[in-house]
Amino acid sequence: MTAQPTQRQQQAGVSFETCRLPNSDFKNGERVTGPRPHELLAVGELPRAWFWGNVDGKNYLSETRNQHIPQYCGSCWAFGTTAALNDRLRIKYQDRFPEVVLSTQVLINCQGGGTCHGGNPYAVYEYIAQTGLPDQTCQNYEAREFECAPYGVCETCDPGSPPQPFLPGTCTVVQSYTKYGVAQYGHVHTGPSTDKAGAEVSVVQKLKAEIHGRGPVACGLHVTDDFAKYQGGVYEEVTGWMMPNHELSLVGWGEENGTEYWIGRNSWGTYWGEDGYFRIAMHANNLGVTDFCSWAEPVIMEEAQPPQQEESPFEVRGTFTLDRRVEKGSLHSYEQPCLQRSTGPVPTLVTSPEPATYLLPHQIPKAYDIRDLDGVDYATIDRNQHIPQYCGSCWAHATASALSDRIALLRGNTFPEIDLAPQVLVDCVRANASHGCSGGDPCAAYSWILENGLPDESCSNYQALDRPCTAENTCKSCNWDGCWAVEQHRSYRISEHGGVFRDASGCTMEMHAIELAGYGEEDGTPYWIARNSWGTYWGEKGWFRIVRGEGSLGMELNCDWAVPELPLPTNLPDGRVGQHARVIGQPAGMNLA
Repeated sequence: MTAQPTQRQQQAGVSFETCRLPNSDFKNGERVTGPRPHELLAVGELPRAWFWGNVDGKNYLSETRNQHIPQYCGSCWAFGTTAALNDRLRIKYQDRFPEVVLSTQVLINCQGGGTCHGGNPYAVYEYIAQTGLPDQTCQNYEAREFECAPYGVCETCDPGSPPQPFLPGTCTVVQSYTKYGVAQYGHVHTGPSTDKAGAEVSVVQKLKAEIHGRGPVACGLHVTDDFAKYQGGVYEEVTGWMMPNHELSLVGWGEENGTEYWIGRNSWGTYWGEDGYFRIAMHANNLGVTDFCSWAEPVIMEEAQPPQQEESPFEVRGTFTLDRRVEKGSLHSYEQPCLQRSTGPVPTLVTSPEPATYLLPHQIPKAYDIRDLDGVDYATIDRNQHIPQYCGSCWAHATASALSDRIALLRGNTFPEIDLAPQVLVDCVRANASHGCSGGDPCAAYSWILENGLPDESCSNYQALDRPCTAENTCKSCNWDGCWAVEQHRSYRISEHGGVFRDASGCTMEMHAIELAGYGEEDGTPYWIARNSWGTYWGEKGWFRIVRGEGSLGMELNCDWAVPELPLPTNLPDGRVGQHARVIGQPAGMNLA
């Protein structure tokens, strides 16, 4: 099929610049330390269809991203490779907490394969093998080129103190954080030409075996104007020029009306193609999609620069540990806290009974952790509100994370993963004394979402800035010629929202907002499980536990909630919808009201 151009593309045309450098290859050759998947099976036993977004009802694919915002950057070489690695980490650890989203910005800053003007995807694996790569809470994506050292790998930013202005604050290097590496890597088309049974194998069979056996792969592709305009269906275009100019990942395969196809993930946002994905006919080598595929095996490396035992800055106090290096006023402003509440009644919309009105004590489980409900991690990605500069947006992050997690619960954690955009809340919510990076009110955020809906992060990635609330800033796309508002994108809405245990005594000062996501008990001490927005290097991989029932830090006094409407993906192809678009049974003990 030939894709039809969107209205915007008809008006402005399609401008695609090469982001995968010609003649890309491993500088020092492959690093292969064990047999490849096609050597361990008879390729005739491979399934007829396979999709890592639905393996026995379970989604192993990480979030879909957008390399083209907040401005154009030719970084496909970084996105195609890290997308495959993110998915492989999720597969390797059986979708257990935490979900890892590797930092593409570090690869750009440190030229770990290229720049915003293009790069070599194979060099990404070599760079990661040599130096390691942190997740995006160390360095989030800005679509610009910055220096690698000292701040371009892992940083945090503190609010400014007088006489310095409150924003944008001052940044420091983070010394202790987790790095991820690769143990081996190679081309898909190389290696032995026979399978376990001794049968000859084709490149297509090698590719299927690699995807099925170890996870998604990164592939070069020759993008044409028609492919850039793709909106859905099984794409077919055989061009005489097969030199790849773009990098993306393949995540599975299927068949429709007798035509086999690959399922691929792009990095142009969820509003492109089929929710950011595409299908392309398999056997005619459309756009050279099978010629330039590579793989890597991800691993967790040692913590970067762990403190020496005799010099450890950590202090153990009973059941918890403190980092003495963190000074008062860093990470959080006491003079201008990120949580702001206006006086007066809290706006609510409650259309169904609240759980406290119908759940009996014996119906509530003794422990509940959204990161492990019957072995399934329903927690969406972790973020860092303090990079690339300080921003007091805890209220927006707590709201977006809680609502994203509730959507995951509502949809049974099925494909695709939905991560809502806190940056849009920073830009647009102004009720209840909310003012972007200077603080805001989660309840005001829910009211705004009720009226307007909220897009995912591939429409508007987090920049830690106060920007005008415009259609372009809400959802945009960019090319070398400039940026424009995306008119047709998906927004996620809520059906009701409210406040719980609203305290009017003034005895507890609210200063920060987090997401409360579970509870438990340890050695007789009950605790809450909560997610912060200060990066995965803080606390317990970005999360913390705090004593329950004693009013610790006042966190039990002012909690807000919202119930999301069920989002039904409309762009998924019929051949692989299956159970993706319906609600799977709720985990035991879970109630969403």
